[in-house]
Amino acid sequence: MKRIAAWCVATALLLGCGEDAVPQGENYGNLLESPAGLVLVPEEHPAGWGRADCFFCHPPHKLHLVNRTGIPDLDLPFIRSVVRNQGEASCAQCHGDNGVGQ
Repeated sequence: MKRIAAWCVATALLLGCGEDAVPQGENYGNLLESPAGLVLVPEEHPAGWGRADCFFCHPPHKLHLVNRTGIPDLDLPFIRSVVRNQGEASCAQCHGDNGVGQ
């Protein structure tokens, strides 16, 4: 009886793992509505300002999953491929140098 109960508990726990929901990624709202648009500024990015290691706080697998800009033809798969191919070097193309070049 204890084995059956343990099996039921283990099965329930395993079935509860994972998500069926569509990944939403990191949500910072519509960055185009920020004072500097997509470009990061110290006031909006205080903890990470001046850091070049963007992926330390922003894992690439959680980026650019949902279009929150309102731009209908924003090509998120293309943006993700740029990030995948260029790594952290791709961040500055849209978000500025994050204070690293200052």
